[in-house]
Amino acid sequence: MKGMKFFCKGFAALLLVLGVLGGSCVRAQASDFDPSFYAAQYPDVVAAYGRDPNALYSHYVNFGINEGRYKNAQEAASGEHEAYTAPTTYVDVDLDNQTMNYYVDGVSVLSSPIVSGNIKNGNGTPRGVFFIDSKVPGKYLVGPTWNVWVNRWMRFTGAVGLHDASWRSEFGGDIYTYNGSHGCVNLPSDVANTLYDMVSVGTMVVVH
Repeated sequence: MKGMKFFCKGFAALLLVLGVLGGSCVRAQASDFDPSFYAAQYPDVVAAYGRDPNALYSHYVNFGINEGRYKNAQEAASGEHEAYTAPTTYVDVDLDNQTMNYYVDGVSVLSSPIVSGNIKNGNGTPRGVFFIDSKVPGKYLVGPTWNVWVNRWMRFTGAVGLHDASWRSEFGGDIYTYNGSHGCVNLPSDVANTLYDMVSVGTMVVVH
């Protein structure tokens, strides 16, 4: 129990740094966020983010809370904002230390070095709170100067996701500063395979 309390305080501090947390750390009840209400109430958000429920929830967590937006009709009717509660099951991407950890109920069950986006080329991996919005067991990633096959693709924002990078022999350290990705989080193949089987669409991804 002491370990969980320590984890919750630590995660709460992390989200406060990211500017997305307004309450204590307990298991999140994401079901109380109503994407239909949010879309109808805030057409400006729909214009910028679309109507995808995960995109709307991501906006609420990253911006809506601090902007005073309501997450459902009940909250709007009361005029009071309930404190946001942070999940204890999520993917943590630490860009400074170039690591990925997958936490389940506050305990890291999978950890790995990564290679993130090359910031010198303007391809830094975006920081913030996101949610996996698609999982594909195999696809080509295509861009202006690349066309590569990945076996496990887990997108969490735009064209950025977690995936295997079989072409790399090393991960971690300062590789990202001179041979980083185009923004994605590169993982060893075995780690990507394992993570893919563990997460689901809607799993939170905290990048910091």
